[in-house]
Amino acid sequence: MGSKKRKAIIRAMDGYANAAAFLGESSELISSGTYLRSHLTSKTELLTAAYREFWIATRIIDMPAEDATRAWYTLTGDIPAEDMAALRRTEARHGIKREITDAIRWARLYGGALALIVIRGQEDRLETPLDLDTLGPGCFQGLLVIDKSMGVSPSLELEDDLDDPDFGLPMWYTVDLEDGKSVKIHHSRVLRFVGRELPRMEMIRESYWGASELEHLWDELQKRSATSANIAQLVFQANITTLKMGDTGEMLVLGDDRKKEKVLDMVAKENRIRTSFGIQLLDSNDSIESHSYSFAGLTDVYEAFMMDIAGAAEIPATKLFGRSPQGFQSTGESDLRNYYETISGLQERHLRPALERLLPVMAISSWGYLPENLSFIFNPIAAESPKELAELAEKLTAPVIEAYRSGLITKDQAVAELKIRGEPHGLFTKI
Repeated sequence: MGSKKRKAIIRAMDGYANAAAFLGESSELISSGTYLRSHLTSKTELLTAAYREFWIATRIIDMPAEDATRAWYTLTGDIPAEDMAALRRTEARHGIKREITDAIRWARLYGGALALIVIRGQEDRLETPLDLDTLGPGCFQGLLVIDKSMGVSPSLELEDDLDDPDFGLPMWYTVDLEDGKSVKIHHSRVLRFVGRELPRMEMIRESYWGASELEHLWDELQKRSATSANIAQLVFQANITTLKMGDTGEMLVLGDDRKKEKVLDMVAKENRIRTSFGIQLLDSNDSIESHSYSFAGLTDVYEAFMMDIAGAAEIPATKLFGRSPQGFQSTGESDLRNYYETISGLQERHLRPALERLLPVMAISSWGYLPENLSFIFNPIAAESPKELAELAEKLTAPVIEAYRSGLITKDQAVAELKIRGEPHGLFTKI
């Protein structure tokens, strides 16, 4: 031990600090902070109040949910026209589009929601898995949306079947009823929607739900509300009139209550009768001055907060606030394109799993059978004009036709390629 030399530990510190100049870590003026969990998602009453009372919060919750289902979907493959019409009648009869929109809406607000698939005659079998072989024509009776705030408790027992789409998620959901009772529902009988997705450990802390979409932008909403309220207050103080009276201070401080009351009453009466065309009575030693407030720069501050909210909400300011785009040569097209890509992601993550579970049930109920390859595509979110659609179709088909004519691909390969190219744009859906 004695022969071993003790190694010196040298700490290398990077960065510049100057206490006298208030620079670096030595400065007491430096603004340092941390991020704390607000647990806003668990504050149901606050979220409800924000949704009902604050129009920006309402639009942040509603707009993506409505845009995700607005264009809806189209079945692919060789589906007879009469079957398509029957399926649409089933959807319209039970308001499926509206119910799914509401489920996405309340999941975004509260962090999670369920849509119970109501099957005729299976009200007493909700705890058991949904078996498509037990379904028949007319069995589907619509959806019942139950959001997280209504008392939905996911079970601690998780789905352990690797082939199940809900693998690793709760096996059952217990729903509290108004009469004090509760009902246990198997996960295969519900369409599950979550708000903002969380890391696995955070999701477990939230009882396998997501976070409210308002949680991560709550501070921005607070800043905007405070700024708007202060600007409104400044409007009322835009023109302040001051009256200088020689003995005012002495009368208010040293005078008796009667003298104070007379002074204040006189000033109040003068203020009531004074107009821009009236007469102001003043003593020869008194004076009156008017001070106006400048609003220069407030517009830039206000718009900066608006842009922060739009960025946090992932919604273009043109849609969120209903305003034309600002800036040099700004059209808003790139912002809308990014927004539509966000909505496409929402459709794939949340809407597609729900429709993949629901469509087989509606197909059996509407047609009496289930096609082998029942699939669908989402219709384009941004509606294209007939001219744009024709130009797009020409661009998509020209390379394929040229390859086929050159003998590089077969007819079947050309048809398959057209199908792949056209599906994202709603083209060639009958191939």
